[in-house]
Amino acid sequence: MKSRFLLEETVRAARGRTRIPGIAVALHADGETQMAAAGVRELGRDEPVEPSTPFRIASVTKSFTATLVYELGGLDARRRALLSHTAGYRPEAAEPLPEACRGLWSYSNAGYREAAASLAVPFEQGMRERVLEPLGLEATGFDEPSAPARGHVQQGETGHRAVPVDAYPPARRPGGGLWSTVGDLVRYGLAHCRGYGELHEPQAEALGAQYACGWWVRDGGVLDHEGSVAGYQSLLLLVPAQELVLAVLTNSWRGSGAVRRIVEALGVLPPSDGAAAARAPAGVDGRYALDAIEVAVSGHEIVEREPDPVTGTPIERRYRVSPVMDGVVGFARGVLMGHRIDFPRDGVARVGWTALPRAG
Repeated sequence: MKSRFLLEETVRAARGRTRIPGIAVALHADGETQMAAAGVRELGRDEPVEPSTPFRIASVTKSFTATLVYELGGLDARRRALLSHTAGYRPEAAEPLPEACRGLWSYSNAGYREAAASLAVPFEQGMRERVLEPLGLEATGFDEPSAPARGHVQQGETGHRAVPVDAYPPARRPGGGLWSTVGDLVRYGLAHCRGYGELHEPQAEALGAQYACGWWVRDGGVLDHEGSVAGYQSLLLLVPAQELVLAVLTNSWRGSGAVRRIVEALGVLPPSDGAAAARAPAGVDGRYALDAIEVAVSGHEIVEREPDPVTGTPIERRYRVSPVMDGVVGFARGVLMGHRIDFPRDGVARVGWTALPRAG
């Protein structure tokens, strides 16, 4: 395991290369937990980010919701479908996907809201009493904590500005509403290394990996989930067989670059099998759209546009694609799931984890 000094150097270097406001990291390996942090909680202020600084963890919350459903009601066929994004819902509404996308795995916050609503106790009460308190997660919860890191969205090509309004609607909380710290996420991750195996069973294949209930499942027994909302980007990654847990929290929409650099530097995943840019398959260039999400595919470049679901801020992501599967239909950038794309059938692109029909 890296020494604490080397972990701190890795974190500082990742922040320096990506110019994000702040980042906190915790790594548990070989029976030991090390933590490091760099940067500030909000640009223009002097409060530094510490390992104990709370951040929004966004969609990493989904595994917590799946854990609560498991604890309170078990996993029947309907709940497995809701928690594995195979219920056929649109991203934000419990309405059917367009006909062209029916039957495909497609990411849906609406499914998580329905799963939470099916419980016999109020969702937030159940989360506190059956998950957070039993696991000793004292810094994790839905209410805004004192002195958190503030989310930042991009301003210009390299600048940042703090999100002016960060009010996460209670109705959306099952899909992404928790605040937490890297220390709490390591404790939570270790609980999943030692139990909850039923939640880790793959339910569907997509984007070159498999999805269980609140977790991506990858080669080597790796479980992980990323989160992105309101100017925060996060990662929780586990290798249960090794009791290895990595938590990375950032307060920037550009935090995915720092997360990727941390993962690569620590060597917790196999090397990416597609580092060089590649063109998308012939015939798939064009525009794909669903509800408020719009994607343009052009050769080797992907452009995603959508509003942030909490702040309403327009978000644009541009990235290149590189092959990760046999054949010509699966593409990814880097070693994580955040910028993966595939074309599961004619006229459909799965981008940003959502199945999108061709729109022109």
